[in-house]
Amino acid sequence: MSRSAAVVCTLLSAAGYGLAFPPLGWHLVAWVTLVPFLLALRGSGVRRAAVLGVLWGIAAAYSVGTWMPVAVTRYYQQPVAIGIAAFLLCAVVTVVPYTVAFALLYRRIAARSGALEPLLAAAAWTASELWRALSPAGNPWSLLGYTQVPVLPMVQIADLGGVFAVCFAVATVNAALAGLLAARRGPRPAWPAALRGAAVAAGVLTFTLVHGALRLRAAPDDPGATPIAVVQGDLDLGSQWRPELYGENLAAYLRLTDAALERRPATLVVWPENALSFFLEEERTYRVAIASVLTAHGAELLTGGPRTVRATRGEAREPRYLNAAFVLGAHGEIDAVYEKRHLVPFAEYFPLPALDVLKRRFGRVREFSPGERQDPLPTAAGAAGIMICNEALYGEVAAERVRHGAGLLVNLTNDGWVGEESYAAIAYAMSRLRAVETRRWLVRSSTSGPSAVIDPYGRVTAEAPLDRQTVIEAAVTARDGMTPYTRFGDVFGWACALVAVVAAARRA
Repeated sequence: MSRSAAVVCTLLSAAGYGLAFPPLGWHLVAWVTLVPFLLALRGSGVRRAAVLGVLWGIAAAYSVGTWMPVAVTRYYQQPVAIGIAAFLLCAVVTVVPYTVAFALLYRRIAARSGALEPLLAAAAWTASELWRALSPAGNPWSLLGYTQVPVLPMVQIADLGGVFAVCFAVATVNAALAGLLAARRGPRPAWPAALRGAAVAAGVLTFTLVHGALRLRAAPDDPGATPIAVVQGDLDLGSQWRPELYGENLAAYLRLTDAALERRPATLVVWPENALSFFLEEERTYRVAIASVLTAHGAELLTGGPRTVRATRGEAREPRYLNAAFVLGAHGEIDAVYEKRHLVPFAEYFPLPALDVLKRRFGRVREFSPGERQDPLPTAAGAAGIMICNEALYGEVAAERVRHGAGLLVNLTNDGWVGEESYAAIAYAMSRLRAVETRRWLVRSSTSGPSAVIDPYGRVTAEAPLDRQTVIEAAVTARDGMTPYTRFGDVFGWACALVAVVAAARRA
């Protein structure tokens, strides 16, 4: 393939990758979108493969991250050029190294085609996504498997290997199609191996769909036992918590809660991340106001808000601020606290103080420290494993909550600070898979949506649309037991990494 054709194929592949994700969500495109990229890599030298890996990484990162330059510009109050530069830096650091690694692995794997080539190629792709998701400099945003979340039979395999099992199935089909097209242009003896590879890929796809169909058929018709209400306030304080906004929005959340409980009683009410714009533990007056609504209806509240940890006596350290979740009893008492551990760099903490161009002019509440309290919170609906914002993007975080006793999962999030539909839609799809991986009910409470209640098989039982002030009502049930993924975590992904590295080394 010529250099220009390889570039065009790589860009087409990256563009198709974005089309497979929300808001368009053309999930069928995911089954072919890697094919042009794989064809461009076949027979390429090391240098060309690395360059194509860089190109695909940046283009694909933009196709699923068009929101990022605008969000950076708005959030940090910087010129558009800074937003573009920040996006490029993020793509180069958190995406490109892993797409280049895949490109170099794949050119080795495809050098000697055979019936196992689709499996080895899928293992290499899955390994690159695992490294991207778990590396300290990586991120789990928009892994290939998340394109299939709307296709319930496809994603049930996540209870075995997490999102990486879904990634593997989709990548296997892409690699088999690329092998067939390459064999068509190559010598005739390549056809039998390509056809055997296609048969292997068909076997992987069949196993995935059969597993999914059996899981869905065996799914109990469980409407939930504990009634809950999820409040979506669609209220935004902007990127800065100014002093005059301290305590803002509480009246609106109380009004929405009171009206919902009057309409339909609920045992547990859930408010999103940042619903509280004050320090709950220090504000008795606000707690009394909350209790006046909860007591009238005998309900319990789970809400997100900031927390401060004061320095102990005799120490000169500044107070630490935490992104937290609180459980309030019917009389306004604080029964339990959760503290977020996985913070968003440059949004909740600042890892590069020397980079003054992105240094925000405001600190305090928005400059958080990692928390130390992540045990499930006791609620009226059962032990709730809390995930605040981006924590729901990591399957291992949800699995850890279940291993520590969570009977259901609760994701409190604030998608309003980005202000883009594509971000909220992709984050929603990613968090939805956590229910399937762990076989737990998932309650997602977002400031601006989509808020939803998901059953343990990924089915949406209640949903609030984006950018609407509303309350959704549903019922959930705390469950026990552990799936293979919950028990063993990302073992499948690491096995793929081992297989890919060994295969590439042998073919070298």
